Amino acid sequence: MRSLRAGIYKDIRLFLTASGILSLVLPVLVAAALLFGLNDAQSVDMAVKPFDIAVYDRDDTLMSRTLVSQLRNVELISRVRHYTEKSLPEEASALTDENGALIAESGLFAAPQFKDCAVIMVLPHDFFYDAYTGEEERVNIILNGDMPLESALASSMASSVSGILKSERAAWYAAYSVKAGGEFDRADFERFCMDSSETILDNALGRLNVFKDPDIRAELTSSVKMPFFACAASMLMLFVSVGVLKTLPEERKLGLYDRFASLGGSLFQLILSKFITAAVFCAIGIVPLYFILKPELAGGVPVLLAAFIACFLMMLALTDIARGAESFMLLGGVLTALSLLFGGVIYPAKLFPLFAKRISVLTIPKYLLAGLEKAEPAVSVLPLLIIAAACLALFIAAELITHGGRAKRRRAA
Repeated sequence: MRSLRAGIYKDIRLFLTASGILSLVLPVLVAAALLFGLNDAQSVDMAVKPFDIAVYDRDDTLMSRTLVSQLRNVELISRVRHYTEKSLPEEASALTDENGALIAESGLFAAPQFKDCAVIMVLPHDFFYDAYTGEEERVNIILNGDMPLESALASSMASSVSGILKSERAAWYAAYSVKAGGEFDRADFERFCMDSSETILDNALGRLNVFKDPDIRAELTSSVKMPFFACAASMLMLFVSVGVLKTLPEERKLGLYDRFASLGGSLFQLILSKFITAAVFCAIGIVPLYFILKPELAGGVPVLLAAFIACFLMMLALTDIARGAESFMLLGGVLTALSLLFGGVIYPAKLFPLFAKRISVLTIPKYLLAGLEKAEPAVSVLPLLIIAAACLALFIAAELITHGGRAKRRRAA
């Protein structure tokens, strides 16, 4: 135990240099910078400003009025101008034909009633009744050519809502028809409309996630923060491992293995002292990262622990390749940069080309991020432990080869 405590004390003293402190501070600065950028992006609610739409309601029923009231809750729509055949001003009569339908022409959006509207949705007569009875009736959408982006968004949204409404109405009508014995009078039909209208429209718009939901912003923010946290945590673990293990190549050259053994220590205790030192500093560095980014870490502790073990053993295996401290730190920096780049914590892995996706399978940040996002430690702990075991096997094999070479040299001497 005395040799182990001496090793830990030595490693802590050697780590507390300018480079060691930088390896602790840099991930915290990166996390703060990422959070600052996220807050700056959140200050802009959306790239497209909310716009007005008009609804020419020729159906004029409870369901159509409910649809208009629900559209007013859509975050992307600033105002819904609701007109019926009765409420359309007399001066706008020139915009309709003899049947009361709007005339789609270039001057339509110049009228005060429709000025600055991205689209005009025209609900035909008996639209909802026909939909309940299985008849298909189209919703006419007139687009404003002077607002191409807004009109395209509104048109896409309306088309999606119409498709969901159709299936929802059919399901409700079938269920209510069975309940009513196959036939129901006008009073039953009005009761059916009253019962189903809110639910159908809420499901249609809610399934598109276009309702203004205070939880949506929180969920999106949390999902964006998780790659930031995985990036900063991976950087911390890799940097600290490099900082603690940077003396190992020089210790080999200077024969400190033999001196440590003469004090009653062993190679296992030497590596264990460095592992404990790295674990302590990583635990210290994770705390500010957590309080800066505040990610949801339900079940994430096993993943973080497995990722740290994999990072430490990866850098430990790298010490057998490096010829000295400077060479090891250079190789460790390159390996850290490649791990972060191909691990999907800087750039989304889904957008990687094929060769990059194959490389990402070997990176630790990939599995750390997957385990933290899915909150399923088993999904990522096993791959991380496999990487750790492979690195440990490489280190042991290299040590056996190196130890055999040293024994031959001693016999020759």
